[in-house]
Parts: sequence; C-alpha cells; structure tokens
Amino acid sequence: MLTVNIKGNLSPLHRGLIALRSQQVPFAVSLALNTLARGAAADERELIEQTFDSPTPFTQNAYRVEVATKSRPIAIVAAKDIQAQYLQPYVVGGARFLGTKKGMLVPRAVPVNRYHNLTRGKLAALKGKPGVFIGPVKTRSGRIINGVWQRPANGIRRDGGKGTKGRTGLRLLIQFEDTTPAPKRLPFEQRARAYIDRHARAAFEDALRMAIATARR
Repeated sequence: MLTVNIKGNLSPLHRGLIALRSQQVPFAVSLALNTLARGAAADERELIEQTFDSPTPFTQNAYRVEVATKSRPIAIVAAKDIQAQYLQPYVVGGARFLGTKKGMLVPRAVPVNRYHNLTRGKLAALKGKPGVFIGPVKTRSGRIINGVWQRPANGIRRDGGKGTKGRTGLRLLIQFEDTTPAPKRLPFEQRARAYIDRHARAAFEDALRMAIATARR
C-alpha cells in the first residue's frame, strides 16, 4: 500500500504550549499535520508529472489525503485503490500491472489520444472492421507476433490466387505483449519525507500561531 504516516516534528510547539489551553494543543497538531499532508500530496502530483510522459488526469490525481483530527493526530497520504495497483511497480519495482488484460496493448499503427493511450473502445471497434483479425502471425524471420492485424486490399496472394487471406503486406495495428518490468521509479516515500523535512517547522509554527490567536481567554 502506498502510504506515508505524517507525524511531524513537535519541537516547534514546545515554547507555545504553555500559553495554550490544553484543548488547543490537539487542534494545533492536527492543523499542522493536515497542512503537511496536503502539501505532500500536491508534491507527489508534481512527481508523477515529472516521471511519466503525459500522465492522464486520473493518474495525476492518484493521491488522497486522510486528514488528522484532534483525537487522531495522524494524517495519511495514500494512492487511491485503482491507481495504487498500477503505480506500485514504479515505486517498489516489479512487472507492470495488467489488471484483467491478458497482455499489454501496444499501439503500432492506430491513432492514440493525447496521453499516448488507445482511445476507449478502439479495440472493440477494430474487431468489427472488415479485413481485420486478431491472432498470432509468423514473420519471415520466424518470429511469432500476436496482435490485431489488418489485411491488405484485394490483390494477388502468395499462392497466386486472388483475395486477401495469406497475402503479403499485413499491417500490425496493435501488438499484444507480455508485461515487462516497470521502466521508471517513483520515489513516493522519499519524496514525501523530504517534503515534510523542508516544511514541518513552518507548518507547526503557523499552526501554533493560529491556535494561540483563536484560544478563548
């Protein structure tokens, strides 16, 4: 699970605790933790944008924040369930996540969207087109390539007859490939901890000032 518990450094609060009523202390702590958690989540979004080529908004918004409360002084930054499944290999290593797919769909001669992915329903649309078939093809070099193929227009086949089946000039539209190791690394935890180290003191000092200002006299 892609999660970091942000407990922070309480030392900036020490001098101000005497001035606070006891009920304001948990408020100050939860306020600081939530500020740090939201900032860390935004920083992780920047990391995703830096790591991946044109990530989708769904991927950019992968992280959620579980806020701290006065009775539960822990803020959690975690990847949402679906995004965590395919982001985890980029964090800890391992093969890329396929989900329910039998293999990776790699576009070869079909348009992709602005995020370099197949458009929704593209595979289903190709299945219904004449001259398109799905399956393995053995190349002249002996390599077997599994995918979505398009036969050429009617003409002379290899065996001398007319038609398209078995004729040279097959076009590979989408290739089916086995999953591969994640090619990039997403240092999620290291990035979050570095953010906290940079901003913890300021966050707790700001929270302390607000708690003092709002305390009832």
